[in-house]
Amino acid sequence: MPEEEEFIVAENLDLAWTNFDPFFTLPASCPFHVEREGKPLDKLIRALLRQHRQSPKYFFSGHRGCGKSTELNRLVDNEKIREKFFIVKYSVKDECDVNNLNYVDVLFSMGAQLYIQYIDAGKKVEPKLLEELKSWGHSIELEVEETKSAEATAEAGMKAIFVSLLAKIRSESTTRETIRKQIEPELSVLIDKINLIIADIEGKEKKNVLVIIDDLDKPSLKQAKAIFYNNFTAITQPACHIVYTVPISIFFTSESTPIRDTKFLLPNIKLHTKNDRNTISERGYELMRMFVYKRMKKELIEPEALDLAIKMSGGVFREGARIMQIAADNAIEKERKCISIEDVARAEREIRSDFMRILESEDYNILNEISKSNEIRGIENKGHLLHNLSLLEYTNEESWVDIHPTLEELLKNLFLKKNALPKK
Repeated sequence: MPEEEEFIVAENLDLAWTNFDPFFTLPASCPFHVEREGKPLDKLIRALLRQHRQSPKYFFSGHRGCGKSTELNRLVDNEKIREKFFIVKYSVKDECDVNNLNYVDVLFSMGAQLYIQYIDAGKKVEPKLLEELKSWGHSIELEVEETKSAEATAEAGMKAIFVSLLAKIRSESTTRETIRKQIEPELSVLIDKINLIIADIEGKEKKNVLVIIDDLDKPSLKQAKAIFYNNFTAITQPACHIVYTVPISIFFTSESTPIRDTKFLLPNIKLHTKNDRNTISERGYELMRMFVYKRMKKELIEPEALDLAIKMSGGVFREGARIMQIAADNAIEKERKCISIEDVARAEREIRSDFMRILESEDYNILNEISKSNEIRGIENKGHLLHNLSLLEYTNEESWVDIHPTLEELLKNLFLKKNALPKK
């Protein structure tokens, strides 16, 4: 993806393909950004700016690919937020193994990033705290790599310890388990060290500390329950403002009770009304057209092809980007100058095939029933379908769910025939 100053509207399909990279998180000031109706991020900003008797913890959610990371970048860039807070933002997938993640990893990564980002900002901590952190760090794992050069400061040495421990937690399963076993029985010690770092930063900066942890929606629903329900008390002990990202599927389970009161949902774009896929939400389609036209010239896609691409996106930005990228590549392969409806249909088939590889036989029955009712009720144990995007939630005047639009024709064809469900 180009540097920020090179974010330009594509005039050819090759650059369009680049501009629709579905895994690129937009920086705060990127001209590709599309503002949702109602500016849902403002609700979280208002909550953070209010006065609180205790440091609040917020749980930020939405479907994978709906734009959470981009919105969090914009949160960090907000002038009023920067005036009030010293901000520490990081992605948990960069620091831990998200396929094997527990609450100890989350808390340790938080403490490490608080220290590392403060030192990287050119700051210093109190010498007494530094010695206490070094002693504690060495007690966890003796074979840490500490900076030894003559020019290295004491702060840099402690940073090296944290970096070494994080690397072990992320990539060495045996060492990760060893570190967890050492920390967990004395979890209060870890939380105490986190709070000492927070107090030192707040005392020096005369600001509150805000920690934002992105990509905590990536672990499985089982892991999310263990972190946010089984260990809710632990993850809310750090004495600072925290924004945790969480998978949307957890809000369809009874284990979401502790975090419901401080949740913030980033909605998908509504493209049709409940129980009527033939209706068109003009506001939703116009917003998704803007999403496309900010990245490429209108002449690069036929109007009918764009309408189909929007419909198949389900109002999820990343799904829209995937469709446009696949379609652009197919048009290039066919030596066309613009994307046709045939190219978008190719993208639709490819995404549908991806779903067919992961869905189980019983999933099709569930999806078929929900496609008829669009009701949220009764899907408490269907979190995996929300997690893999075969089910999408829409939150407007009321909340409802529908199947991913690429599955509509598949379900119709399957249930026209008896015993036609795919077998695993």
